[in-house]
Amino acid sequence: MTREETLEFFQNARAFYGLLSSIFYLELTEEQIDGLADSGFAYPDDGSALGDACAAMRRYLARRGPSARQDLAVDYARVFLAAGVYEGETAVPYESVYTSPEGILMQDSRDDAVRAYRRWGLAIPRDLNVPEDHLAFELEFMAHLSGRIAEAVEAAAAGELPRDALPPDAAAAMEAQAAFIDEHLLNWVPQLLERVRRFACTPFYPAITQIALCYIEENRAVLKEALA
Repeated sequence: MTREETLEFFQNARAFYGLLSSIFYLELTEEQIDGLADSGFAYPDDGSALGDACAAMRRYLARRGPSARQDLAVDYARVFLAAGVYEGETAVPYESVYTSPEGILMQDSRDDAVRAYRRWGLAIPRDLNVPEDHLAFELEFMAHLSGRIAEAVEAAAAGELPRDALPPDAAAAMEAQAAFIDEHLLNWVPQLLERVRRFACTPFYPAITQIALCYIEENRAVLKEALA
């Protein structure tokens, strides 16, 4: 990848991860739903997982009725807050539930995530009272690292590095992002997707979870190429 391509990817990644984080953190507002509908989710219907997810999202948003906000709020509660689920598996969006032997909150993966956040300067407000391995926070960390990478690449453009050389600060943030993807996100988001598909009553949350997973995988591939 050229320096310009690297900069563009991580600038876009900062914005897109931020959007994904907001979608998974709280129920959507009417304004957010309209904004997502306007964005179009343009992607070829090529039979890929990402293509299928974007097509499902386009269909749902194009056909949504006047009660879409309420429908999605109810679905969010059922899927991510386990509303009405009293036993068995749920699709709560906390890494520890999927990676700990006991399947409970606040386990080793949460502690590892907190250490990574602190190492790279991402502060999670204590008064939120939400475990830090919530998917929204892990995606916010991806946005944070993408921003650090983009800033380092942009700053190096005015320096004396060879045109397509990778700045040391950018390389360090890329290595941290690659490690977090491998050790955290790809270690549980595929399982989350399976459960979201099982519990959701609308196509929206299965589609956006699939889109998030595909984007994380694309990000990992970009990191592999850039670090090579």
